[in-house]
Amino acid sequence: MKEKRMGRRFGLLDAALIVFLLLALIGAWQRENLKELFTVDEVLEEYTVTFEIKKVRSTTGELLKKDVAFTLEDDGERMLLGTLVRDVAASAATEELRDAEGNLVDVVYPEDEYEYLWDVSGELRCAGLVRDDTFLVGGKTYLARNKVVAVQTETADLEIVIKDIVKVG
Repeated sequence: MKEKRMGRRFGLLDAALIVFLLLALIGAWQRENLKELFTVDEVLEEYTVTFEIKKVRSTTGELLKKDVAFTLEDDGERMLLGTLVRDVAASAATEELRDAEGNLVDVVYPEDEYEYLWDVSGELRCAGLVRDDTFLVGGKTYLARNKVVAVQTETADLEIVIKDIVKVG
């Protein structure tokens, strides 16, 4: 009986793996090049970032006064996001629900004498730069409209939703 010796063939799967590895290497190289484009040596400009927080306790909302600093964590490093331009605007927290007929109804969360839920909005003064329609706060952390960002103040940890980013002046 003849023993057939099967050699290792270069197949479609092997070609796909090589292409994938090449793309991964090119992607890593490109990421390093993009980091060099966004250096903090550039002049940071003043921006106003409008935000919204849904369903925050009234006791927390009362602490969000003018000049309160918001910080965020980026790559394990805490950095200043911005400071409040003025006290936040608050309204009773609402939720949109459908009734039995399918109509949208605004439901207001109940209030008691001690605390209740608010929806708050405010403006932060931030230092950042815009490069290729991308806003980078502090020159390195990406922010965009409708992005949810975890921030901290001295007294609270919050999640804000970015509503608008406008250059000052």
